[in-house]
Amino acid sequence: MLTNAALFERELGKLIEETINDLRGQLEINNYETVGEFRYVMGRIAALRSVMEELVPLAKDYADQRNR
Repeated sequence: MLTNAALFERELGKLIEETINDLRGQLEINNYETVGEFRYVMGRIAALRSVMEELVPLAKDYADQRNR
């Protein structure tokens, strides 16, 4: 059985991946009129990846240390 923290982490990961896939879909359509709009979407993807790959594990480590 998953703890609330593990369940939260799993669901957050799913939501982030879905959002990234939606943003990639927007890039494939390429309805952007300026390079700035395109770069904004690319920045959102990079930010979401950063949250998933760096901040979530760091938060998990901090939470694990507090539980001791």
